[in-house]
Amino acid sequence: MSKYFKDLWSGVSSVTIGLGITFRHLFTKSITIQYPHETLEMNERTRARLVNNADDCEVCFSCDRACPVGCFTIKGLRAAKDEDLGMLPTGKPKKMHLLQFDIDFTKCLYCGLCVEACDTKSLHWTGPQEDSVFVRQELVKSFATMPADEVERRLKEDADKKAARAKAAAEKKKAEVAAGDAPAKPKPADPVKKAIKPASEDSPAVPKPEKGSED
Repeated sequence: MSKYFKDLWSGVSSVTIGLGITFRHLFTKSITIQYPHETLEMNERTRARLVNNADDCEVCFSCDRACPVGCFTIKGLRAAKDEDLGMLPTGKPKKMHLLQFDIDFTKCLYCGLCVEACDTKSLHWTGPQEDSVFVRQELVKSFATMPADEVERRLKEDADKKAARAKAAAEKKKAEVAAGDAPAKPKPADPVKKAIKPASEDSPAVPKPEKGSED
């Protein structure tokens, strides 16, 4: 019987404590915001959004290798020898065109490993800013500045150059195979070896001098 009243008192006291907390917050100022239309002010060092500066990007794929989930899609094209793309923040000349640099923020862990791996610091955090979207595809951000028609033109030129090199290599290999099938030319005889003939069985033997016949 005592256990019954003890359990009853425990239930009433717990409900009273819970209602007391509810009534205290009932008369305080509400802190609820209408997310995502409204957002709270974030700290300046918040890892909220990645940004890549295409002009400073080396297209070294270090960020892509460091990413544990593979949220980067990067395409680059080596510049011509006589083409000047400027200098990188590291002091080295820029040698690659940035054709595509996409980040899929639906996969991003906001771990910051890619930022640490970037030598030129073209990839960095910016903020505080948060992107709230209603369409999933809008979370794939592109940071390449080259126009689409220019990218297509450069890729076509590169494909044509590769095809020309492959054709030249195939023709060279074909010529080498054809040269290997041709009969080998006889080597010219060595005049020194031709002058010195080995003694045959038919040639007369030269008598050896006898011992003691010096006179």
